[in-house]
Amino acid sequence: MKKFPPLKTDSDDMLHLDALRALGAVLIVVFHFNRFINIDGRWQAVDDTVKSFSLLVDLFFVISGYVISAVYTGRIRTVSDFRWFLQKRVARLMPLHWLTLGVFIVIAVAGVMGLVNDRDPSRYDPACVVPNILNLQAFGICRAQTFNFVSWSISAEWAMYLLLPLLLWLAMRGTAWLTLVTAVILAALFAIPAQQPFHMWTADFGIARAAPGFLVGMIAYKIRGPLGRLPGAKWWFFASCVAFIAGCAVQMDRDVLLFVCYAVGLLGVAADNAPVKPGPVVRWLAPWGQLSYSVYMLHPIVLKIALNWVGLGMLHLDGDVMRLWCLAWGLVLIPVSYASLMYFEKPARDAIAGWGKKKKPLP
Repeated sequence: MKKFPPLKTDSDDMLHLDALRALGAVLIVVFHFNRFINIDGRWQAVDDTVKSFSLLVDLFFVISGYVISAVYTGRIRTVSDFRWFLQKRVARLMPLHWLTLGVFIVIAVAGVMGLVNDRDPSRYDPACVVPNILNLQAFGICRAQTFNFVSWSISAEWAMYLLLPLLLWLAMRGTAWLTLVTAVILAALFAIPAQQPFHMWTADFGIARAAPGFLVGMIAYKIRGPLGRLPGAKWWFFASCVAFIAGCAVQMDRDVLLFVCYAVGLLGVAADNAPVKPGPVVRWLAPWGQLSYSVYMLHPIVLKIALNWVGLGMLHLDGDVMRLWCLAWGLVLIPVSYASLMYFEKPARDAIAGWGKKKKPLP
């Protein structure tokens, strides 16, 4: 076994989507680091652009809907099949979720004891510890982003997994039915009178936000053949990525930008199913997508300790020095995420995925 195993994609069939995962994770980190990047107000144009990067979470829901459909369509026929599916999903998501939750519980206790200057009753709500352990924090139980605040999306994803037999049954009825249900859900969500549009919901019933994106991903799987025959699919994909960033820069209406985000996912599927092989940039980026979950779940710890406590609280950094500090810790996050994936997450996944399986007898 190599001491430092290389990053490898799970297959060569989704390289554009893997590249999207890598870029999306980095841009979400930039979104959350932004209050320190623009701490002196001199990078307002960047600040205005970055604010819409939160919609990239919806892109991840699209990618997830596609990948889950690609892997599990036709494979969940019995209760036992569904149980094994959920066990594999627990193995994939929960070890790092529980680890980061534990870190923030320690921070909360340290704040209550006065060991650190960090007391936030809404963020560290004791009533939300159990929902976080059970991955239910986005089911409307917790009204704020608690502990590892980005984990609301993991909870929303979990809701889609619980509904997967129903969603796969719906997909079997045909693409038209799947599209109709998606359109009805989107229309209903846009019609709900709320303080924030549904694509800004997080802990406050974020499971509803995940549903249309996940269904769009499932639709993409159903129509992957026609999408792959789109002339110049690869170039349409790159154009959609540029359009999303440009839309963020000009502060395009978020309702419209959400559909641009969905289009990026659909065109990523088109590019992956096109007869033209991916270019060198996509092939280089794709393996880094393996770190997307680790980067996503670990960066709030960096945000809290390295940027907030040390950079701002202890060193009183500002301006360009703080921006360099953010860049440095963004780069540190990559090897930390690699170590987490290779030496914690993968062994934990293998252990949990193996629970209950009969061991093969020795020859």
